[in-house]
Amino acid sequence: MVQVVSLSILGSIFHAMKEDIEKNQVGPCGIVCISCPLGSGTVAKTAGQTRGFIEGYKISEWAPYVSMDGERIDWDQVVRGMEWMMKYAVCAGCESGGGPPDCTIRICAKENGVELCSSCDELSSCDKFDWLGEHGEQLRETLKNCRGASKEEYIKSLEGSMPWEE
Repeated sequence: MVQVVSLSILGSIFHAMKEDIEKNQVGPCGIVCISCPLGSGTVAKTAGQTRGFIEGYKISEWAPYVSMDGERIDWDQVVRGMEWMMKYAVCAGCESGGGPPDCTIRICAKENGVELCSSCDELSSCDKFDWLGEHGEQLRETLKNCRGASKEEYIKSLEGSMPWEE
């Protein structure tokens, strides 16, 4: 007997599996993917919704009547920007090949066999976080405070927030 499974059911199963993977994924830098607006898909989804509002409510047509600035906006360019964000403002997470390909943190962690930088003896003096500016320093501090925690414990400790929001 052959069972036929609808594409929507397969899509739901895939989506649930993807969410489970994202929930348990953290970059060596300490960013928990599901809490990240790029890793969770929030930015791409919001861009899609915004594009839908711009086109659906014909904002480009009535914007000039609301304000003179509305006439000066290139609405086609705004929509192209939203389309770009829908396509590229997403991240699969470092464990799944996402993130910046030249990320110094991920490269170093991989070279040194480190899953989470909190287990690295050189974290306190590490300059690999510098390219992230203020967030880099906050990430490093969060990781220092979580030394000895497993990946799962680390993820749970940050549940729903970015490491710099503590």
